[in-house]
Amino acid sequence: MRKFYKIIKDIHLHTGLFASPFIIIFSVSALVLNHNFVDWQEDWQEWYFSVNDTVDNTAGFNTPTPDKTDIDYAKGILKQINISGEIAGVFRDSAQMYIPVTKPGYRISIKADLISGIAYIHSEQTNLWRKLAWLHKMPGPHNANIRGNWVYTKIWRSLVDFSVICLFFSGITGVILWYYLKNERIIGLVALLIGFLSIASLIIGLTI
Repeated sequence: MRKFYKIIKDIHLHTGLFASPFIIIFSVSALVLNHNFVDWQEDWQEWYFSVNDTVDNTAGFNTPTPDKTDIDYAKGILKQINISGEIAGVFRDSAQMYIPVTKPGYRISIKADLISGIAYIHSEQTNLWRKLAWLHKMPGPHNANIRGNWVYTKIWRSLVDFSVICLFFSGITGVILWYYLKNERIIGLVALLIGFLSIASLIIGLTI
């Protein structure tokens, strides 16, 4: 195995370097959510329909063909009114459609009048903490049938998946490198045991 030492070392270094920005973002955003820097339990429905209280802009659109799915219908409207972002949900009846849209730095509430072809728009800017929280939670487990509907959300999801794979290889190669560093075996073993015991105690505590 020693002949592969340099290759393993390079894999450990470069996968760790690639994943490090994502780890930093995840770590900071986890602290933001864990310590309530943002109200992650806020009433989402309130801002979904906030356009009913405040209208910042209006735009016209041609009503898409009715044979489309709700998400494609909403995408068609957003394209015409020049708004991009992750569609958080679609709420539609025969006369109107509500389309809440999110992206880092903004959340937008849109009410599309399907009769008149006019979209009423309310846009809110979000602070740095909410931007980090957005990256932490997207695409997320909610609305599984429509999530990842924005091209940049898909790119972000792919990058996060790849960074997790890199982190996995960085961890595996780190253990292998530790094994070959005889001077670090005792302290490394202690660190591993503390890590495993921490996880085990947490799992046991959650199941009691």
